[in-house]
Amino acid sequence: MICCVTGHRPSGFPFPREENDISYIFYIDRLYSEIQNLIGEGYRDFITGMADGADIDFANAILYYREIEMNITLEAAMPYPITYPKTPSEYIDERNDIFFDCNTKTIVSEHYFRGCMQKRNRYMVDKADIVLAIWNGKCAGGTWNTIKYARSKGKEIRYIMLNDFLHNT
Repeated sequence: MICCVTGHRPSGFPFPREENDISYIFYIDRLYSEIQNLIGEGYRDFITGMADGADIDFANAILYYREIEMNITLEAAMPYPITYPKTPSEYIDERNDIFFDCNTKTIVSEHYFRGCMQKRNRYMVDKADIVLAIWNGKCAGGTWNTIKYARSKGKEIRYIMLNDFLHNT
């Protein structure tokens, strides 16, 4: 059984993606809990799109559980062979480490083109049995388009709603 993720880049999060931010801490706890539930339900193969933000958080959680549960796999579905053009330098090393640790590396397009991210997202949804959507609730952008596509394909979608983690500190 296969699970893929769709979610926002850091700019789409309603709180800072910082280890000491209470909202981020609660979100990460929920993410790990949801993945643990999926594993308990028999999901063993996971796909990340390798984008900054939710995809990387998801990949880190899968790699954590893979240390405990050796029969779990992680696939990196890259939209094209080079690093994303707008990747902040602080994310490049982390992405490279995750990519190296993935069981499978899939390059969806031979080169960058305007629709390559959407092509990657459709590849993941088509391959998956379930989609984990890490969503800010806005009906625009790549995450929303992926949710709509998954719905059109009749895929089960589980949501982690980012706004649920907002705390006044």
